[in-house]
Amino acid sequence: MNYEYNIKVNLKKELINFYEWNENDKITVLKKVPIFKVNDDTYSELLNFNIKVNKSFIEKIELSNNICIFCTNIDSICIKFNIDGEIDKISKLDLLEEKDILDSMISKQKYKLNYRKISYKTTYSYNTREENRIINSLVEYIELKKDNKEIIDYLYYEWFNKNSNNKNKYEKLVESIKNEYNIKHQKLYEIIELINS
Repeated sequence: MNYEYNIKVNLKKELINFYEWNENDKITVLKKVPIFKVNDDTYSELLNFNIKVNKSFIEKIELSNNICIFCTNIDSICIKFNIDGEIDKISKLDLLEEKDILDSMISKQKYKLNYRKISYKTTYSYNTREENRIINSLVEYIELKKDNKEIIDYLYYEWFNKNSNNKNKYEKLVESIKNEYNIKHQKLYEIIELINS
């Protein structure tokens, strides 16, 4: 088995890229962690599905608190499994540490991981943490004010740049805000801050 030493991770339920780690995160240094090189399909499914590995794999990594790193030739991820073999927490790696791992694993053979997919995972977001915070704040505010016709009309106009007699303004507004982050989110967020002050 291959190991790496003194690796910083930020194990969370949702995947947070290393450049978004902040002072409130609990960064852990793994003294010794096993590494498994897997094929691209397996790696993709580790990222996109809730999976369950077999008991023999958990026994293999239990001395490292059920934590291991999976990599391909171009990417790596740290995963903590629960005692049942399901993904519990996940972390990206510091860029320099990831490069060291990828360099050391480039000539290693791929490990055949036995697992089964439980469900599709939707926790990974291409938005930054701050962008997600703004989207969530907008949605919460609009849900709080959904019965206030004047505010919903005003926010609808600011968002879509047009008036509408549509009775589902609230739903349409929330649905649109939940889409990919753009400059309109920041503008609407600033308007709501003005309304509240």
